[in-house]
Amino acid sequence: MKNIFENTPEINSTPTFVKKFYFLDYFYILLKSVESQSHYENILQEFIILKNKYSLGESKYKKLTVDEDIVTYKQMVKFEYTFKQVLSESIEYDLVLKTFPSNKIGENDKDSLIQITLFGEKVLREYEDKGKSTFNFSILSKMEEKSFAFYQLLKLCYAENISKNGLLIFPIYSGLKLGFDKSSFVTNRQVLEYSLALRIRLENDIKTYTKKTEVSLIEEEEMLINKLKGDDIITGNINQSFDSDKYNALLSRFRKYWLNYFLKNIYGYEYSFDTFNIWVERAKQIGILHTTEFFPDFSGRIIYPTSIITKNTSNRDFSKVFAYKTGEALYIHDPQWNTFQEPFIGTLQEEYYVLQSSKKTHFINLLDLKERVCFKLKISGHTFDKFLEQTYLLNLQSKLNKIQISLEADKLPQETNAMYLKREPVLINGKLKNIIAINYN
Repeated sequence: MKNIFENTPEINSTPTFVKKFYFLDYFYILLKSVESQSHYENILQEFIILKNKYSLGESKYKKLTVDEDIVTYKQMVKFEYTFKQVLSESIEYDLVLKTFPSNKIGENDKDSLIQITLFGEKVLREYEDKGKSTFNFSILSKMEEKSFAFYQLLKLCYAENISKNGLLIFPIYSGLKLGFDKSSFVTNRQVLEYSLALRIRLENDIKTYTKKTEVSLIEEEEMLINKLKGDDIITGNINQSFDSDKYNALLSRFRKYWLNYFLKNIYGYEYSFDTFNIWVERAKQIGILHTTEFFPDFSGRIIYPTSIITKNTSNRDFSKVFAYKTGEALYIHDPQWNTFQEPFIGTLQEEYYVLQSSKKTHFINLLDLKERVCFKLKISGHTFDKFLEQTYLLNLQSKLNKIQISLEADKLPQETNAMYLKREPVLINGKLKNIIAINYN
């Protein structure tokens, strides 16, 4: 695939402008709140009601907190912090306008009046009349006008690893993944042994998944060990007992250190990991890229584009969603069912049998299959859900050639509830599905 950024003028970008939230639905619930209220305090209360209604900040399928009639002070502080973040960015995107009464100009946010703008009214109607995708594309335009953050993400992906279609990896290895359970960390020696095993595995991952062919992380590992000593996580005496109460802190330090190393040193992203994560999650919701920490047989997080930036394309599977002043445009991979049906169903079968052969079970985890199909076809999770529903409808009508599909809500016997805590089921015909089986007729 041609390098889409070759000979492209550099775009001025400031992705650090983003606030610390990534659910694009927050913009919608703020607009709904401002539509019915005008005073700061009243809008905040309505915002909290809608936040709970749409389960923002938690799973949409499992309530992680207990519903209470009384909001605690600590909860209220968190709610208002989020509200202020969303409000601030909404003002920047011309969704709402904040004013003050003439006798209280700039005194206190709680004295302010907030009004929806013409653009805010437009996108609010889009959400309710045309759906979330249309709304998200309008928000995308405002975001790119301000920050060009999605341009930067795609530049990062394709410039780093164009031979692998823009794949970025962020390996994460727990102690167990490398053969070290918590009880095995008896002395500082085991910490160093884990560090060595981790460093070797990371070096192999870099060679396998990135364009770097020769890499040594010895110096970086030494720096990390010195940091751990300086912070009294371990000592210089390898035979001294390791405090098991520091186990979680230890693994967290390893994880953060190496994730930041990959972001800064392997991929050259100049902004913080928080900024990177927020823009990645926003891009995933829009369909610009896909990211997961649950790709089968890989330990860690992968990120890859489901869009391109080019001056034009004749491929009808790509939809133009934003135009840059350089003459280029952002095109999202948005295939249509009537032309993509055959490759989707074929890939669904192929990847099902790959997983079935390794798991040795008839029913397999639907979310594992989803990750493999999305990766193979470079489609968004939303597109997968939509096309699987279409496929299942054909199945119910006995119109699938040679195969029959079974979808169930059950979980696999060998998998614990904890494995499903962060992974939301696929919604098919209004029902949640976790596992799938495919049979030849």
